[in-house]
Amino acid sequence: MNEEQKIMSLSAIGLDSPGLVSKITKEIFELNGNIIDVEENCRRGLFSIFLIIDFSSSKHSMHVITNTLKAIENETGLKVNLGVHGAQEFAQLSKKESHIVTVLGVDQPGIIANIATLFLKYNINIENCRMIARGKFFSMEMVIDSSKVTVEPAMSHKEVIEKMKSELKDLCTKMDQSVVIQSEDIYKKMKKLVVFDVESALIQDSSLKNFLDIIKGKVKSIDDGFELRDNAKDQMQAFVDNARNLKGLPARDFERFGETLQLSPGALELIGILKSMGFKTALLSSGFSLFVKKIFEEAGVDYAFSNTLEVDKNGTITGELEEPIITSDSKYEILEFIMNAENITRDQVIAVGDGSIRSHFIKNAGLSIAFKPDEMSVKTDGILSGDQIMNVLYCLGIPKTELDKHLQRLR
Repeated sequence: MNEEQKIMSLSAIGLDSPGLVSKITKEIFELNGNIIDVEENCRRGLFSIFLIIDFSSSKHSMHVITNTLKAIENETGLKVNLGVHGAQEFAQLSKKESHIVTVLGVDQPGIIANIATLFLKYNINIENCRMIARGKFFSMEMVIDSSKVTVEPAMSHKEVIEKMKSELKDLCTKMDQSVVIQSEDIYKKMKKLVVFDVESALIQDSSLKNFLDIIKGKVKSIDDGFELRDNAKDQMQAFVDNARNLKGLPARDFERFGETLQLSPGALELIGILKSMGFKTALLSSGFSLFVKKIFEEAGVDYAFSNTLEVDKNGTITGELEEPIITSDSKYEILEFIMNAENITRDQVIAVGDGSIRSHFIKNAGLSIAFKPDEMSVKTDGILSGDQIMNVLYCLGIPKTELDKHLQRLR
């Protein structure tokens, strides 16, 4: 064999039957070949295998090796394709830039075709594609290689990748699909911590608005800028920024008003499943402690940070916040504190929020997921636009069948 042609690829496909892997690998062993990469699948009676083989230690000629491996066709009925690669070419094959793309939403025609067309535009190769949920609800996971992406004039490779990601998010939004894009290196890192921004991810907007309406009916000294806030989350922040407005309100009444808060569908189940899988969980809130109390008590999270209203000896709110005061900016520091306490790296953290200024700390995580963001252009790894926060689990590659088992155990 030519010294520069020591690496061979073998792919085979056909009807499945017992002993196919044994037959193929035995032939390779007898030719003194070393398998350095393998991927084998059997699905619905169809068998496929892909191998990279190093024959640098073999004394057989190229002719003998090729004929012997090609003869597997006659013995097994498989279609066999062989490729010969020089050392330099193989080194190039190893320099991949892989990403994991997870798409999920209500199924409809054209999802795969539209996404594949976008990847073709950028010269991105789809290396693997699998369904992780099928039926009315659809979820698909793709492995793509962007190492040979078409670089546009005056743009760097990194800038083109970011442009592709932005276009993919826009495309999925138009198809009413959620999408998360992760570097394969990050995806393969064992995740250990999931951090939630409470107001933007775990509490339903409608119940937060109801809670605020009740408070407004009880509190007369509302901050002048309160009514100018665009949404319930911003209005809630106005209350925190001006806690003095709550001075004189019985703490018991305030706690009772908090019972109107409703969690996002599946929030407690999600945390329960994550804990059963060995994850640490954390809640960060720049709102009041009653926001995290229900979740903390029912789900048993590992960390919970929020603001606490100072109460006097008569059980009346003084209008002051106890130290330390949690703000949108201090959530960065809290995340760093938890990572240090758990001795984990940023790549091992998943953070979920809406991607707004309230939860911009999530961008410091290995995997950042914007849940129901106000702006679809948020700079996060992915966007979940549906109401089910449980869909976070699909971004970890968990198929629906496995998810159903976790839910059954939880119940």
